[in-house]
Amino acid sequence: MRLIIGTYRKRTYIERALASIDEHVHGVSDLVFVDDSGDAGHHGWLAQHGRVVDVGRRGYSAAMRAVCAAAEGQQFAFWEEDFTAIVDIDPEAMAEILYQRPYLAGVALLRQPWRRIEHEYGGLVEALEAQGHKFRNVDGVLEQTATFTCNPSVWRASVAADGWPAGSRSEDRKRDLLNRDGYRSDSCRGSDFIMTECVPGSTIDVRIPLRPASDQLPRSRS
Repeated sequence: MRLIIGTYRKRTYIERALASIDEHVHGVSDLVFVDDSGDAGHHGWLAQHGRVVDVGRRGYSAAMRAVCAAAEGQQFAFWEEDFTAIVDIDPEAMAEILYQRPYLAGVALLRQPWRRIEHEYGGLVEALEAQGHKFRNVDGVLEQTATFTCNPSVWRASVAADGWPAGSRSEDRKRDLLNRDGYRSDSCRGSDFIMTECVPGSTIDVRIPLRPASDQLPRSRS
């Protein structure tokens, strides 16, 4: 399966991400980097590992539209550069869930707590439930309509073919469009975990319930 990786912070995270993908993510046929760093030298480095799509420092919405185009009408796995796999992951098994459940837009991996509210409530799902969102556990997969996440996931082909909204809060508007069309926006694989960098140079692992070292977040997803 094609793995599309969103990047923009040059070498800060990508080497570690690629090492974890090589170790833990199985069945990857090819890599496509959608890079918004605007750095030609970094494009050359990425090109050693896969095809590079240059977004030209046009921001998150433009990058996600490039991701949708890079799918070329096929279902695919998506990854952002600051995520690190810590268990084995089989995208084809995730795709099988989409095949069996045509009402799902995608299947996402469950990450460790990251934002302060997630640490306060003990997890990402718990924080969303505390805000009134509902999850349905179907054979170990948590189905929901609260988010369409761009955390590591497998997307249905039609979700990318429909494109990506322009402007601010585009991830929320993508979710709303999917919900309007009758999809459950995402499901979460409760048995698979990944971790993400919270602050450059430090990590919080899903198995260690710590508070973030800082409220510093990556760039706004707009």
